[in-house]
Formats: sequence, C-alpha cells, structure tokens
Amino acid sequence: MIRNIILLFLISIYIQLSAAAHIDVVYPKTNDLTVNSASIFFLGNTTQGANFTINSQKVKLWDNNFFVHVIPLKYGKNYIKMTSVKNGIKEQKIYTVTRSKPAINNSTDKLPFEPKKADYTVYTKTINENATIRENPSSSAQRVIDIPQNVVLYIEGRKGEYYKLEEKGESEYWIHKSNVQNPVNVSKRIPAVLKKIKTSSDKHYDYIKFALNYPVLYNLKQNGNNIELTIFGIENTDINGNKQPNFTYKYESEKQLIGYDAYYEDNRLILRIAKAPEIKDKEHPLKDITIFVDPGHGGSENGAIGPTRTAEKDINLAIGRYLKKALEDEGANVIISRMDDHKIGLYERVQMAKDNNALISLSIHNNALPNGKNPYFQHGTEVHYYNENAKLLAEIIQNDMSQILNFKDNGIHKSSFALNRSTNPVSVLVECAYMIHPEEYMRLRNPALQRQIAQVIKNSLKKYIITIQE
Repeated sequence: MIRNIILLFLISIYIQLSAAAHIDVVYPKTNDLTVNSASIFFLGNTTQGANFTINSQKVKLWDNNFFVHVIPLKYGKNYIKMTSVKNGIKEQKIYTVTRSKPAINNSTDKLPFEPKKADYTVYTKTINENATIRENPSSSAQRVIDIPQNVVLYIEGRKGEYYKLEEKGESEYWIHKSNVQNPVNVSKRIPAVLKKIKTSSDKHYDYIKFALNYPVLYNLKQNGNNIELTIFGIENTDINGNKQPNFTYKYESEKQLIGYDAYYEDNRLILRIAKAPEIKDKEHPLKDITIFVDPGHGGSENGAIGPTRTAEKDINLAIGRYLKKALEDEGANVIISRMDDHKIGLYERVQMAKDNNALISLSIHNNALPNGKNPYFQHGTEVHYYNENAKLLAEIIQNDMSQILNFKDNGIHKSSFALNRSTNPVSVLVECAYMIHPEEYMRLRNPALQRQIAQVIKNSLKKYIITIQE
C-alpha cells in the first residue's frame, strides 16, 4: 500500500515537472558575455504551449517550440531577462551582455619597415606546405599563392611578423615568419637557371615541366581560358634584348579552362592542366567523371547549431550521402570525405580530392551568422568560389538552388576558404541554407528537402559538364 502511494506521488511530481516551463538556450552559450556588435540574437526552444517573453516582449515560437530573436544593444552592460510560463510554473534566465567600444586599430600599418642591411643578401626557405604569400603584411591581406616546402626566397626587409620578399610581380609579396626557416645573411644571390622545358600528357592532364637548378617562387594567373606561369628570379632576355628578372610562360586554350595547378618534383616545376572530359553518353554526361563530395565539419566540429540542437554537421552529411548516391546513379566516380560522423582536417580533405584526380570538388555546408547580423534579413542559398575557373560552376549551382528550391538568392561570393581555394580540382563551397533562419532550418531537417538539394546539385553538375564542352 505504502509502495503504491509513493509511486503515485512520484508520478504526480513527474507530470507536474513535465508540464512546467523549461528554456533551452542554444546560443549564446554563456549568460555573461562581451560582444563588439550592435545586436545579439538568442536561439533556442521552450516547452510547448508556454508563454515565452524576452525583456517582457512576447517572442514568436516556431514549430518544435523554438525561437530566434534579435535584440539591439547599447554600449556597456545590457541585462536580458528570458521568461517562460506554463500552468503557473515559471522559469527565468538572465543574461548580461556587454557591448564593448570599438577596438583601437593595432594593424601592421603602424609598424616600421625594417630593411635588410645593404651589404648582405638575406636568404631563407619555406618550411611548411601551403605557405601563403600575401600582397601585404597582414593575415587578412589578399593571398597571392600557397607554395610548398623548400622554396628558396630572398628577403628585402621585415614589418612586424612578416618578411617582404625581393621577388616582385604585380604587387609586393610578403610571407609570415612561421612559414620560413630563420633567415641568414649570404654574400650574394645565386642565380636561378631554367635548364629546359619539356611537355607530356596522360589520360587526365597536360604537363609542362620546367627544369631548374633549385626551387624558386612562382605564381599562376588565369585570364579567361589562358594561364600565365611566372617563375621569379630567372634572368632572361626579351625580344628587345633587355634582361628581365622573371620568366613567364603562357598557356592558351580554346576551351573553357577547368582544373590547373603547379607544384615541384625535386627541382622540376610542373604546370598541370586538366583535360576536359569526353562525354560518352549525352543523357548521362557525368559518366566516369570523378567528383569529390565533402560534407562539412564532423566529429567534434559541429558547425552551426540549430535552435532545437540539430548540428550542421549532421545535415551536411545527410545531403552529402544523398548527393553521392545521385551522382553514382549517373555513372560518376564519387569520392566522399566522410560517410559517418568523424573529424577530418581541412587540408586532408583538399588532398583527398587531389589524390583521386577529381575534376570537381563540392564542399557542402549550411550557414550561420555572427552577432550584429539579423537572420531574418540575411539568409538563403549562396555559393563560394575563389578562382576564376570555378566561377561558372558557382553561378550554375547558385541559380538552380535559389530558383528550384525557392531559397532566397544570396549570390555567389569570392571567398578564400581552404576547400574552395584549390585551382585543381574546380572547387566550390555550397551554403545550402541557414541553420539559424527558422523556416530554412525547418526545411533543412526534412529528408525530402535534403534529397532534393542533392538532385538539384547533380543536375547543376550535368549542365556544367555540357557547358565546358562548348
């Protein structure tokens, strides 16, 4: 008898608790934070049927009782009270958000330039793969090119943590000190010598091979269907008999330029240009084409988190799996970076595409915003590219995604991301929709839409392959 009374008591307590209001705040992750933006958004969910307010203002609850709410901020401390009430039971959460004053600009612009001593030549080598050359001494400056290990460089001077190179193209060239060995003074610069140029070809690529006496800085520039490869520090004579400090090789193509890159094998610099695929079946133009599909994030990297705690990594993976199947149904050879939930490094993903001679690389993501932006205004589909050879593919995917799926057209963007920076393969990053826009989030969680996104991207790739044949 007593046992039954206790059981009934526990059940009644459970019913009361389950009927009580509860607030699950996904973002922000702490109740005391400092931001430097004019607004902050709150993202989360509460109990079904609760009366939910933020600072006494009633907040709209979407399906699954989630909320996305933007609050303007004044400078200094902002106190934000979140209240959920159901059946007379109330839960509150209080947040202190401090909006900081604009930071003082501590950029390298104010640092002095320290030139090398006139009596010496300053020599160094790259020690990292993908060592970045930039136009200015700043991590936000425009990239010129990423170069491999063991490339010999000569230094003109230093500004902060960046070295300015003697080599010059259309701009100055700078490299961060972490990418090179400690510079040393030498008595003179040893001339770079171009010994010979040799061409070859295989199933996938045309090759132009430049035999040098040591690896030197180079740069690639695309202009329409043409490529200019500049090799620095090689004296050569132009048609007027004038000595030039660099050597430029021009590759010209009559067709749409697709993947290309340059790399070293010992002291040989190799320019590699991907061949346009032959369409064997007009109904299935993707047949036998190798495509790399990269569902973004994974493992401990969740990506954006939606208001009911669905992680971007899981939606990316679902779309990636559907896309793999859709492309294989067309006869494509698909390489996918992950088929389950585990972490993969950014450059590991890039190398996976290269190692498998992929013609196209597609990185699948879904978007979020920083504080200061309003997810009710900025949302939709967008495609990111970096190199000129990927712009056409970005345009086709963006047009199809926005029109067919009826997502807001957020445009294509030239963006320097690891996954779309490679010139080979042709690389784009697709932000299908926004995890923090209520309607788009609800749609993204639906497997039917995930499959439809995969079908749209597949058909965009078919259009692209047909277009580059023309």
